[in-house]
Amino acid sequence: MMKKLLNPLAYYNAKTLLFIGIITHLLFCYIAYVTHSFFPDFLSIKKSTIDFKFIDILYQNTRSIAIAILVLFAVGKFINSRTRIIDIVNVVLISRIAYYMVFVTDFIPIINKKIEHLTEGVASNNLSVLQDASTMTVIVIVAFIAIAFIALMFYYLYISFKTVTNLKTLPQVFAFIAAILFIIISTSILSLIIPQTI
Repeated sequence: MMKKLLNPLAYYNAKTLLFIGIITHLLFCYIAYVTHSFFPDFLSIKKSTIDFKFIDILYQNTRSIAIAILVLFAVGKFINSRTRIIDIVNVVLISRIAYYMVFVTDFIPIINKKIEHLTEGVASNNLSVLQDASTMTVIVIVAFIAIAFIALMFYYLYISFKTVTNLKTLPQVFAFIAAILFIIISTSILSLIIPQTI
């Protein structure tokens, strides 16, 4: 069971994974909408001060996913000409399930209260909030949780991409890393120069 969880693309049917990936994508876009969060780029989840519609959230997230799919498919084809688009779509969609888990913190009242307390303190230049042990403990724990889930997303991206492209050599690994960096940088730049709404 653990092997299947650590590398789902090696064990599950591509169509099943695609269905799970699409449903999860739609579900977490909706969760972002109801929690007033949004996806400006491939690697960010932020609280929104703008009243985004659900379709806007869906557009933002789908845009980043589409860029990731196109880039990884191009690299995948370069590594292995038999790379299938459905497999690359699954690589991106399934790996982002770990990324979406950062949303868990939005449903824990004590975490929301501490983050709000810290934000209000810093905004009002009341830096004494930084000396509040309980607040800072919660903030540090949340930060580690977020980092852990993002690291897990990168693990799934790598292991899944390796599985579907038969990635083996060091130059191929470097090509994968370059692709991921390009995805992160390009989606970050695009978030600054194109509208976040449709």
